[in-house]
Amino acid sequence: VLDDATSAVDAETEAAIFDALRGVRTRATLVLAHRRSTLTLADRVAVLDGGRIIDTGTVDELDERCPLFRALLAGGDENEHSDAAPEPRTEPSAAMLWPDDALEAASNPGGAMPPAGAGGGGTHGAAMAGAFGSLAPTHAISDAVAALPPATEEPGGSGQQLRRPDPEFRLSRLLSPVRLLLAGVVVLLALDSIASIAFPSLVRYAVDSGVARGDSDTLWIATSIGVALAAASWFVVCATTVLTARAGERVLFGLRVRSYAHIQRLGLDYYERELSGRIMTRMTTDVDALSSFIQTGASTAVVSVLTVVGIAIALLVTDTTLGLVALAVVPPLAVATVVFRRISSAAYSTSRERISIVNADFQENVTGLRAAQAYRREEYAASRFAERSNRYRASRMRSQTAISVFFPFITLLSDVALAVVVFVGAHQIATGTATAGTLVAFVLYLGLLFGPIQQLSQVFDGYQQARVGVGRIGDLLRTTSSIETATATGSGAVVGDRLNADIDLVDVSFRYAGAHSDALSEVSLSIPAGTTVALVGRTGAGKSTVVKLLARFYDPTSGSVRVGGHDLRDYRLSDYRHRLGVVPQEAHLFTGTIASNIAYGRPDASRADIENAARSVGALDTIAALRGGMQQPVGERGQGLSAGQRQLIALARAELVDPDLLLLDEATATLDPATERKVLEASNAVARTRTAVVVAHRLATAARADLIVVVDGGRIVEVGRHSELRKRDGFYATLWAAAETNRGNNSIVNGVIDNEADGYR
Repeated sequence: VLDDATSAVDAETEAAIFDALRGVRTRATLVLAHRRSTLTLADRVAVLDGGRIIDTGTVDELDERCPLFRALLAGGDENEHSDAAPEPRTEPSAAMLWPDDALEAASNPGGAMPPAGAGGGGTHGAAMAGAFGSLAPTHAISDAVAALPPATEEPGGSGQQLRRPDPEFRLSRLLSPVRLLLAGVVVLLALDSIASIAFPSLVRYAVDSGVARGDSDTLWIATSIGVALAAASWFVVCATTVLTARAGERVLFGLRVRSYAHIQRLGLDYYERELSGRIMTRMTTDVDALSSFIQTGASTAVVSVLTVVGIAIALLVTDTTLGLVALAVVPPLAVATVVFRRISSAAYSTSRERISIVNADFQENVTGLRAAQAYRREEYAASRFAERSNRYRASRMRSQTAISVFFPFITLLSDVALAVVVFVGAHQIATGTATAGTLVAFVLYLGLLFGPIQQLSQVFDGYQQARVGVGRIGDLLRTTSSIETATATGSGAVVGDRLNADIDLVDVSFRYAGAHSDALSEVSLSIPAGTTVALVGRTGAGKSTVVKLLARFYDPTSGSVRVGGHDLRDYRLSDYRHRLGVVPQEAHLFTGTIASNIAYGRPDASRADIENAARSVGALDTIAALRGGMQQPVGERGQGLSAGQRQLIALARAELVDPDLLLLDEATATLDPATERKVLEASNAVARTRTAVVVAHRLATAARADLIVVVDGGRIVEVGRHSELRKRDGFYATLWAAAETNRGNNSIVNGVIDNEADGYR
């Protein structure tokens, strides 16, 4: 099954592939074709329209009797060879483009129409709302939601400040905006610790002065004070919880925004060397570990430390001998803590790396599910995933083993200390050197001492995870972009409202990270403003690399790209890219609607602007044919749309921003010739006012350009117009001959390009 499998390769490579496929006649082959050249593989051809097969036959038979076949592969009107004038086209109505609005207007004639925002109307931004989106809420739920207080609190800190690069990232900078909240938390926790420490002394006073002497007034006073301490402790816990949550969420908000903004600034080379799962782990698992520690662990740690220090002092003040006996367990506890820290820290670092691999493997297999199912690799993928998950489990078990030894050891120390204190205290009571109240207070103090120590050990586990997470996030934020962004602060050349200028590549060489050879070698090229330039050559010749350098996704290894006489690195990056329109071979669409995807580069665009952009690239009819029109839900990465539909939407998106420089990296490869002709004709009209660089594997597309640049092995080998290059009998002529041999350019003589009308230059 070949699903337009050769659309991304050049004509010469396509010819070699076809020759190899023709040599194998022992298999059944199903080919989905957009090029006429692909049909040379077929014994029979089926024409589909509207989900139905409307005709089958050989290429010659369908050419003779099937108007749709001729229109699709010739790219022209089925009556283009007739003297009759073509019927005027009827443009889709507003009801076809915005059907949800029409339905709402019909059901509510006197009601207001939804706003004409770029996101469409009927879906109201909930393209993926799911099956429960149609269920009406009950009155009880509606009343409960309405009764909730409004969420008016702002996280603090300007968005611009949070998104600013921070190569010297420190956690203290994140905590700075919430320092007052944290100070309030510390004060409250100190009060809570004082109340906890005072309670055993209060019990001692009640036992020695009330119970032993039979003084009920003393017992009532002690009880009242105890109730007051308990109430105060409850209030402190409530206030601490609220303040800690606010401080923690503000810190995490800042960290997420800062991390995401930095990821957006990084060059493409970072994503080429980093696993996507590792990036996701830093944004999720690492941030969540810090979240858990800030909101629960940090406050627990402060209370525990203050409590332990206070109780240690109280033990020594109450009875020095018993205090020294109880604190004798501190040295072995300290040694155990140091050992646990080393083991757990290494285990957590290993676990994070391995869960990153697991996440990346999961994401890759979900993305490539069709390939796995087509080649029956589900079992292999599941086995590999299980192996990697098992390695993650093993690293987690190492840390859990350390926990299983460390925490019980602390319990053992507390039990031993309690037993020894009771033994020594009983002896002191027997000899009259201590009172029963002192021993009771000591036992209570020991409970309060080892409780916080156990909590500290558990918090320490969370601290280790948060520490590893902060370290990994810090590494991310300290990663510098391969694209120099120093000019983003305003020191570069100013880009005005328009950028109509000549573009020059001056001795440009470029090598991808980790590669052993240059993708481009000493390339020099001049592109006059307003010119359409086509880049052609074999697959892997370096054509797309030129486009990436022009878009400044990368900077040259040597040489320079100059626009209007200025080095591209002297321009403010955001201003320069604001004047670009980029359409890659595989367009990425975002979850939302077709309208929101077209307006992605101009979110404030009106419906009229969106429609005009779609009309300019010939996408209006295609969009109107969809059930939801402009409001058609779009799934993740364009799910629910065909490759050609996605590409038309991407072309409309580029058209809407009205770029000065239009970069098309084989942008029409997935379109049928008829649709391609519409796009190319529309592009010709709009390209007169802008510079366009087109990567073309279909030489019919390249022939329309003002200038053709032939790239081979990372070097420019030929430059000229179509007619000139064919006469030279060089590399371009060889590619053209290969395409014609396979009828790859047959669409030219059948209407995609008319020799007489367009006049190859």
